[in-house]
Amino acid sequence: MNVLCGGWEDVWSAKRLSTSCATEVAQERGDSMNNYREVGYALLRVSLGMIFLTTGIVKFMMGVGNFVAGMQQQFAGKLPMFFVTPFAYVLPLVEVVVGALLVLGLFNVMALVLAGLLLIGLTFGMTVVNETSTVAHNLSYVLINFVLLWFADHNGYSIDRRRRGRPTGSE
Repeated sequence: MNVLCGGWEDVWSAKRLSTSCATEVAQERGDSMNNYREVGYALLRVSLGMIFLTTGIVKFMMGVGNFVAGMQQQFAGKLPMFFVTPFAYVLPLVEVVVGALLVLGLFNVMALVLAGLLLIGLTFGMTVVNETSTVAHNLSYVLINFVLLWFADHNGYSIDRRRRGRPTGSE
């Protein structure tokens, strides 16, 4: 096996190649594995974005005032209302904005960081009211958020990629 990247000539040394070097070798061989990773990344990113987007839209549809009143009732005596009320008013808008950014693939890393911070706040609140099943669901979203941040290089099918002038396929 003759691996062109880094000048390595044997199979054992080739296994120690960095990810970017392995991608370079795959591209030279004509493999489309990176494209599959970008498609998978886009599907996961859009799925998480849709969750945020739809939950925010539902809160607007039920009325932000009604949502805030429900949050105040749920957290009465457990958290100070001067924390709960502003958070409840801002939450639907933040969910819609973060969801839309993720669906479009616009400002991807910033949107994922905001999603992570939002998930920390939501998980904290559900822990305070002892909603263990919701905490478990939130942790699955935190894991998805982590994976998306970890593999942010594979954000190929996105507005971010178009803005940078790179092709949609593998780099």
